[in-house]
Amino acid sequence: MIAPRTCLVPRIDEERTGNHKGLSTDVLSSFFTPASIAVVGAADDPSKLRGKLLKLAKDSAYPGAVHAVHPRGGTIQGQAAYTSLSQIPGGVELVLIATPGATVPGVVREAVAAGAKAAVILSSGVDMAELTDAIGDSGLRYMGPNTEGYFDLAGIASTFAAVVEEALSQSRAAPRPGRKVSIVSQSGGLGFCLFGRGLSENLDFQSVITTGNEGDLESLDFVDHLLDEGGSGVIVMFIEGLKNPARFASVAAKAADKSVPIVVMKVGRSEAGQRAAVSHTAHLTGADTAYDAVFDRYGVIRVFDMEEMLAAAAALARFPQGRVARAAVVSTSGGAGAWAADLLGAAGIDVPVLSSDLQASLQEFIPEFGSPANPVDVTAQAVEAGGRPLVKVLERLQHSDEIDAIVVNMGLHKPGRVKALADLLGPLYAGATKPILFHSHILPHPENMAALAELGGQGFASFRGCASALWALNKHAAFLADWKARAPVLPPAAAPVCDDIAPGVLNELQTSSLLSAYAIPVPSNALVCDRAAALTQARAMGFPVVLKIQSPDIAHKTEAGGVALNVGEGDVEAAFDRIMASAKAYAPDARIEGVLVQKMMPKGHEIVIGITRDPDFGPLVMLGSGGIYLEVLKDVVFAPPPISTEAAKTLIGRLKTAPILEGVRGEATGDLDALAALISRVADLARAEGNIDQLDLNPVFVYPAGEGVVAVDALAVAGQPVGGGH
Repeated sequence: MIAPRTCLVPRIDEERTGNHKGLSTDVLSSFFTPASIAVVGAADDPSKLRGKLLKLAKDSAYPGAVHAVHPRGGTIQGQAAYTSLSQIPGGVELVLIATPGATVPGVVREAVAAGAKAAVILSSGVDMAELTDAIGDSGLRYMGPNTEGYFDLAGIASTFAAVVEEALSQSRAAPRPGRKVSIVSQSGGLGFCLFGRGLSENLDFQSVITTGNEGDLESLDFVDHLLDEGGSGVIVMFIEGLKNPARFASVAAKAADKSVPIVVMKVGRSEAGQRAAVSHTAHLTGADTAYDAVFDRYGVIRVFDMEEMLAAAAALARFPQGRVARAAVVSTSGGAGAWAADLLGAAGIDVPVLSSDLQASLQEFIPEFGSPANPVDVTAQAVEAGGRPLVKVLERLQHSDEIDAIVVNMGLHKPGRVKALADLLGPLYAGATKPILFHSHILPHPENMAALAELGGQGFASFRGCASALWALNKHAAFLADWKARAPVLPPAAAPVCDDIAPGVLNELQTSSLLSAYAIPVPSNALVCDRAAALTQARAMGFPVVLKIQSPDIAHKTEAGGVALNVGEGDVEAAFDRIMASAKAYAPDARIEGVLVQKMMPKGHEIVIGITRDPDFGPLVMLGSGGIYLEVLKDVVFAPPPISTEAAKTLIGRLKTAPILEGVRGEATGDLDALAALISRVADLARAEGNIDQLDLNPVFVYPAGEGVVAVDALAVAGQPVGGGH
């Protein structure tokens, strides 16, 4: 057994331990409920950015004083301007800074002297060392630099974004049904662009927050705050990378505990995208594989464009939360209904044939040339006749246990069409237990889309939007069901068994000892240094055996001719001589530790399991199909530890080759219980052994159900122990 050592691996798995030290609500209250605000660099012309910043702050719902500060003083937008922050009676709590970058450290020194607790630095080109020096130990916290600020719809507008001016000019007499959406974006331009498009698509917002370069406060600080405040039913994030990736787990776990979905657009998936992200944010975009694995673990809904993001947010905010595995498509056009069914199917939403009883019930309201099957073709007559036949069909589908959601396709191009149906649709939505989405195959009139939102519905201009909406609902509901079934507190990581070993490739005997410590099945093996010992050990194990060269300088033994397979009793000594000679010829200066004699295992279904250590998120466990499937199909999935056996079975099911393991077409079912247990144990190893940077179990043989699994070959690479322990 390798001697114990202190565990030093960073973890992202503190999901319910309460170990994350976040910001107190009091810190961010200075941004959202300050006693007073000062705009430094304010201008008189409200069409200019610095003038708009002052005007929007004054026009917002913030009830306190908004002071204008400019070196020339005078009158700005009808109020007396101060020449410096020090002139403001009683000081100021929040400072909005829109001055040239070189002047910002000086303004911050004034803010500190005036007792300010918070600053929004909209300026770019700021010397960060000077800024840090200006803040000193004052405790002042800031957003930015290079931020477009934020807008709390029930409070402060601390931004110059033109779309906020439009939002402030609009008002509704009563709130719409559903939950509110908040946006947290590192990009100011994209954050407020999302906000503007969301308004046009009738989303109801709580706030939009843009964090810029994140010199101090980061996006996760504000997500944490929104979760604590409780007014946001959905949180949408645009990120280029995370300043503190390991913290993401605890914030996402808090959202899961509160049943608040997080929808994320993460850029930097391609090499070109990563270059752009680096130049804009001053920190590297994280490895996308790790982000995907962590997002999946914590139920984060990842999207890839603005339409998909807003569709997901709209559905999650507007409709009841629940599984949406089956949908009915109701259409006034047969072709459009078929198109919708195709796109829903591609999103994983089934469009099942309805039972004969349900079809007969629907047929009462459908012309003979229509169809009560699914898609349900009600024809245009269902709308032109006043809409009652359409709504009756929707009512009966709403009460059916054969479907989970309804997608309605009809032309919404004529203004007044939805209002004409309001008396029928209103009661339907009021008692709805399933999502009812509307789609217009003709460019919809904004009035109709707004009228649907007022009733509690949501309209979409594309079937892809409908599919994205239902996919997001289904994904979130499935995650919550799994999340709530998990243990409320994670078990502690196992005590590590690795001693402080030198960085580099472990020999197979060391690796075998490490794996055995975690009850990971490996073949019988022994390290020998001469041909006679090889024969003795082989006889003890039973034939056939495998012989492998052991050298820290030869990682890929097969390429070096250092492996002999299926060796019988009469061939052991010759095989020993042959692989020793091949290894020395391949790498003359290699350090040869001997030859490993290993029991030759019968062939099984090949799987690959591994560990990689991401610089941002820490250890990740990889599961992949073995043999040619790994290279050709790239059939791999990743997950952060810990991994329960049930979670491991879910991972197995995500492999393209999973049907083979599950016994497709009469094939023997693999031992999925044993494979899941093995994956879970590898995850335990990943958590505990902080100096194991890489581990490949390749191949793992999976035998028929009840016969187990075995890690036939293993490669472990040690690095420097990682700080940040348990």
